[in-house]
Amino acid sequence: MSFKVKSLGVALLLVVLPALLQAKVMLVVSSDDAYYQEIAAGFKKSFDKPYDEINLRGLEDESRRVGKNFSTARPELLVVVGNLAAKMAKESCPYCNIVFAAASNVSGIKLSGANVSGISAQPSAAKIMENLKLVFPDAQRVGVIYQPNFVSRDITALQAAAAKSGIKLVAEPVSQMKEIPNVLNKIIPNIDLYLMLDDPGVITDDTFPFIFMTCFQKKIPIFTTSQDILKKCGIAGYGYSPTVLGAELASYASDILTSKTAGGKEKPGTAKLFLNKKIAAMYNFNFSAQATSQGAAIQ
Repeated sequence: MSFKVKSLGVALLLVVLPALLQAKVMLVVSSDDAYYQEIAAGFKKSFDKPYDEINLRGLEDESRRVGKNFSTARPELLVVVGNLAAKMAKESCPYCNIVFAAASNVSGIKLSGANVSGISAQPSAAKIMENLKLVFPDAQRVGVIYQPNFVSRDITALQAAAAKSGIKLVAEPVSQMKEIPNVLNKIIPNIDLYLMLDDPGVITDDTFPFIFMTCFQKKIPIFTTSQDILKKCGIAGYGYSPTVLGAELASYASDILTSKTAGGKEKPGTAKLFLNKKIAAMYNFNFSAQATSQGAAIQ
């Protein structure tokens, strides 16, 4: 019997969890965040094998409780969406087969190994720069703030791709989020575009409004690498549709479960150019005909 568990209270979770852990495939979603839920919906629509689902509701206590049970009753495959679910899976069930999506803290939680597979949260550097230049052909100096623990590999690739595109990438590292205001004010005079990566060491519900308002006041447009972030503050971005990402997660999980692939890899998803016309209007920015023809508009 398959149970669909969407939002469980602590008491109910304790009652049903032992039964859930009999499942071969477990889908664990980090929270009720709309982006995560859209990925989960795409997975559920495309995955044709029995599975059970748990929503951690963004709670560390819930994560530890669920993880404790996984450590003693291991499912055949753990499908996790978001950082909290990925962290729980890696720490509580390190020998489980894990497939992840929307985990932007892969290096921070050491989410790797022969039994760990996933869909990358960051599109390729070359495609990011290609689409950035498509929307902003006059951009010459692009700023980005990053936490080395999370995206240092991506920054190296972005610097190489930017150089090939004739762009100077002004990349400034921070070790703590409290450094962001000073660093942003330092680079703003030297850039004409800000690149907002899906970097958990920089982007939170508290920090991205500050970055957006600072850039907006200085008329610095923002290009993102996440559709979720784009909806909140970017003019344009190159990233993954959550529904498509969920479908690709389902395909990857199915292949691993049926031994069609050995897994153990982080694969790129199918990314796309997205345009936020609402934010563009705030900047009095007009998209070119070419950008409009190749990008998908979101509101």
